[in-house]
Amino acid sequence: MKNCLISNPGLSKEIKNKISAIADCLENYPETNKSLMGGKAGVALFWTYYSVFSESVDLHKRLVPLISEIFQGIRQGNSSPTFANGIAGIGWTIEHIKQNGFIDIDTDFIIGSLDDLLYPYMLKYIQSGDYDYLHGALGIGLYYLNRSSNPNIHIYISRLVDELERHGKSFSKGIAWESSLSIETEERGYNLSLSHGIASIISILSRFYMGNNNSVKTAMIVEKAVNYLLGNKRDPKIFKYCFPSSSGSNDLPQWDSGRLAWCYNDLGVSMALWQAGQIFNNETWKQEAIDVLLNTTNITDWKDAGVKDAGLCHGTAGIAHIYNRAYNYTGVEKFKESAIYWFDQSLKMAVFEDGLAGYKAFRIPKFGGIENEYSFLEGIAGIGLAMISSISDIEPSWDSALLLS
Repeated sequence: MKNCLISNPGLSKEIKNKISAIADCLENYPETNKSLMGGKAGVALFWTYYSVFSESVDLHKRLVPLISEIFQGIRQGNSSPTFANGIAGIGWTIEHIKQNGFIDIDTDFIIGSLDDLLYPYMLKYIQSGDYDYLHGALGIGLYYLNRSSNPNIHIYISRLVDELERHGKSFSKGIAWESSLSIETEERGYNLSLSHGIASIISILSRFYMGNNNSVKTAMIVEKAVNYLLGNKRDPKIFKYCFPSSSGSNDLPQWDSGRLAWCYNDLGVSMALWQAGQIFNNETWKQEAIDVLLNTTNITDWKDAGVKDAGLCHGTAGIAHIYNRAYNYTGVEKFKESAIYWFDQSLKMAVFEDGLAGYKAFRIPKFGGIENEYSFLEGIAGIGLAMISSISDIEPSWDSALLLS
């Protein structure tokens, strides 16, 4: 970060101690999951940034065994191609570590074969309407953005843009992509979120535009998608959150109350708007992002925020990190205050004697209930990374995996 967020010595010391406790827990990571969001690749990200923060960790000794274990798992088969749970996310992690100068490795040799391997999966996903960045086509596109050394990448990304245009549904207020909103009810509609919806399409297509990939068409799609998103913005005087989780296919009234989180509603959507505004030099989009984010800073109660744990996906550390990013992007002091507040709340989440550094992740009972979680997206690896960014000037480029940079 260009500015170190927390200067208070007491709070800074508490956070530093918590980061050390998280590192201790990750020393003997027991899981077999190899993925970025839920497994060893995400833990590798933590060790990468922690090695710079602590200066006491031999990164090479940490990463080489982890990378070896990850690719041994891939060679054994049964690996998903996706960004969240499979090969695309693992490949992205390896390339990220190399491109940011953490370790000198030949990524063309290590992961080059994945480029062509993933292409038919990307086409299969997008042609069946599965554009989801975490679990579908766009996540493979995000992997491709890091693989510019392969001359075929431009062709692959251009094809993805063409298919997105073909599968989008045009409205008077823009363009949107239909998807499943509920497996249980089979409801379909237009997901607006950063984790699974239109905000992620805006974010990733904006990055494609920066890379000069199908630029004219890409710019047109982004503009129409932003128009659709803003067309679904609600009155903040009536609703707690400006953006609902989704828009019904018949423009039905929105029922969801929302939450303060990376995954859904205003925080993630605002970050997508801000980045698109930056890339396309659109001050209107940037101001929309600031206004929506400022409205969320009034939400400080855990219940009102829908907060039940500290993870990046839908917990206090994710909230804090987004405000920290917003402060560094805009210089708005209110975002700094909110970031510090939510990092302090993240410390207060560490209340479990049998937890990992005091933390547990919340899930509804049918998905496991409250349990220990090591991972990047929902567990202590991600909490630790966010905390490192709060008390250091280390650029948290890892959050590009969450479409925040």
